[in-house]
Amino acid sequence: MRQSDHEYEERSFGDIQRAIDFENSMNDLESQLYYQHLSPKEVAQQVLKATCQFYDADWCGLIQVDLDLNLWTPFWWFNTGATDKTMLLTEEYESAEFLDRWVQTVRKGIPMVVSDAEATKEAYPAEYNLYQRLGIRSVIAVSLEPRPVALLAVRNPKRYIQQTSMLRILAYVLLASYNEQKMLNRLQMAYIPTSIQSSKDIYVSLFGELSISTSKGVLKEADFSSPRISRLISYLLISRKNAISPQEITQTLWPDDSDNPAKNVKGLIYRLRQKFSLISDEPLILSSASGYQLNPELHIMTDYQRFDELVSSAARASSVINKVDILKNALDLYRGKVLSSADGEHWLIQFSTKYHLSYMGAVSELLKQLDYLHSYDLLNQYAMKSLTIAPDNPKAYGWLIRSLKAQGMNELATNELAAAKEHLTTEEYEEILAFGANW
Repeated sequence: MRQSDHEYEERSFGDIQRAIDFENSMNDLESQLYYQHLSPKEVAQQVLKATCQFYDADWCGLIQVDLDLNLWTPFWWFNTGATDKTMLLTEEYESAEFLDRWVQTVRKGIPMVVSDAEATKEAYPAEYNLYQRLGIRSVIAVSLEPRPVALLAVRNPKRYIQQTSMLRILAYVLLASYNEQKMLNRLQMAYIPTSIQSSKDIYVSLFGELSISTSKGVLKEADFSSPRISRLISYLLISRKNAISPQEITQTLWPDDSDNPAKNVKGLIYRLRQKFSLISDEPLILSSASGYQLNPELHIMTDYQRFDELVSSAARASSVINKVDILKNALDLYRGKVLSSADGEHWLIQFSTKYHLSYMGAVSELLKQLDYLHSYDLLNQYAMKSLTIAPDNPKAYGWLIRSLKAQGMNELATNELAAAKEHLTTEEYEEILAFGANW
């Protein structure tokens, strides 16, 4: 038999074997998924396991990719070894800055095949260093289409390394689970403010706890799982600059943390984008050569801007009734100091104090107007509520005690006066006594 005939038979046998393995893998996967009520993550685990088995690989994973920030991170994965070192070997987010070939793979939607990692040592040293750290001897990957949001990668396949058709099929199945998981995460976002009218509208609350609302849902401060992210968002909102460099952000917010500010801020932006993508198809923050800025294509509204508008409107109100209604709406917005979790931090003090004083002034004006209208129930209600938010407001104590006395609740008024003496300074307490001369 001629050599060429022998090679042809070997190739034919290999193709037949691959077809058999392909069919067996798909049948096994179908049996695992058919009539099963599995979560998106459970479906993904079965797909990743099937991929590992088909390619006889030691690891397979879905890797999220942010082409703007040049960052990537594992999202779901399956490991065949006894010990899973994925999170030990990879950082929370990895830089793709020097992985040009991989970035182009994602952008163009073409397969990436590295049959021998050692062969990249000279031509692509950054790739090689990553391969060494992650224990990669060979790797193949394909993009999740139609939108390049992630890669499906297989580490150290022992067979079919040049055959990516199976990987592309499984990537398509995995994309459905990925999208479904994103949808489930979006459904967990509950309340949507009535001020949201379009996908471009963003409403940010800073009074008390940070929250961000869009037409698809709400992200609360706790959802970010990092106090630094909430501070970064707040600082960009308050500064309102075109772009702020990573160095300025770090020096302002974390002056004692000077190690690699560009990398640290980029990581925070990346994590923010992953969360914000649950409630918006548009990024909240854009990156440029100058730094980071709020997306100018979005219509971003804030509670403190609305508070300013209402207080100004109340000052121009044509009647007491209108003034009271407007002030009530303004006070209902204020749930505590601006980003209470960062209260006392130097970069926020001036801004926070401005609105806290403005709130106490608005409270005093509302209570004064309610007293004028003899609306003692409302006066009592708003005075009590304001004292839970700003217990350092002596005028609120004065108006509360006045409302109780006006309703014949002298014992309660005496108790509140005692509470005021306990919470306030001597000077503030004397201010209440002077205010009470007209009770």
